[in-house]
Amino acid sequence: MNRRQRIGFIGLGAMGLPMAKNLIKNGYILNVSTYRNRTPVDELKELGAVEQNSVSELVSESDIVISILPTDREMESVLLSGEVLDQLTSEKILIEMTSGSPAMMKKVNEIYKGMGVRVLDAPVSGGTAGAEKGTLTVMAGGDAKLVEECKPIMEAMAEKIYVVGQIGAGKAIKAINQLLASIHMIASAEALALAEKLEIETDILKKVVGNSSGASWMLENKIDSLVERNFNPGFKLNLMKKDVQIAVDEAGNDKLPLASYVLDLYKEVANQDGERDFSAIGKKVLV
Repeated sequence: MNRRQRIGFIGLGAMGLPMAKNLIKNGYILNVSTYRNRTPVDELKELGAVEQNSVSELVSESDIVISILPTDREMESVLLSGEVLDQLTSEKILIEMTSGSPAMMKKVNEIYKGMGVRVLDAPVSGGTAGAEKGTLTVMAGGDAKLVEECKPIMEAMAEKIYVVGQIGAGKAIKAINQLLASIHMIASAEALALAEKLEIETDILKKVVGNSSGASWMLENKIDSLVERNFNPGFKLNLMKKDVQIAVDEAGNDKLPLASYVLDLYKEVANQDGERDFSAIGKKVLV
């Protein structure tokens, strides 16, 4: 893998934009195109990205395509569209980083595999802060040799890269991670609500619990925004709701009672705060 290979980046949202910036900062040639919003394209062009007129041209002019899209719906409508499929050749690679379902990932892979395109299932964790700092965690499913081949590209965006299994395994472990994160977020909000009632200072709560068995990433990293009731969008609540739904759906007939209850809570709060940060779930318990 060399930095002269052209990378086409599809999905310049809250996660994709900073990830794309880090690729440019690390010397990669980046192709982008406008979908709904010109602002991220203009930002990337100022850093040296090349604008293509359409997603079709982007794929045609790229050796490697990276996609990070909101949901399964966009995975299907973009990655399996005629304008993308018509430009695929056996020399191309897809690094698919969406928090989607294992089933959709396998569907994309089967079609791409039939065209000779090599695919990695590589969702990420670490939030927008991790995307900006280049400290994400990648959960890579697919051929281990391909993971190794693409490692320099992923290392431009991530600090840790794990090979977790075959295609679909990346999306599966991401769903499990998101299920835990969604629960930990609610638990952290409840812990803060109790601490405020009992007049425990936030710094003491963070220090003591952060070094005890109740510690969690959410308590450490989200408690300040909960204290401030600052729910400005980072990772949107609607997206967390979608991820929990994937976990519940993948469980099928196997009961996950807590997951089902948490999903109902996120659905309820999403009616009003779906476009805010998922920490807005704390509004259920914080006054």
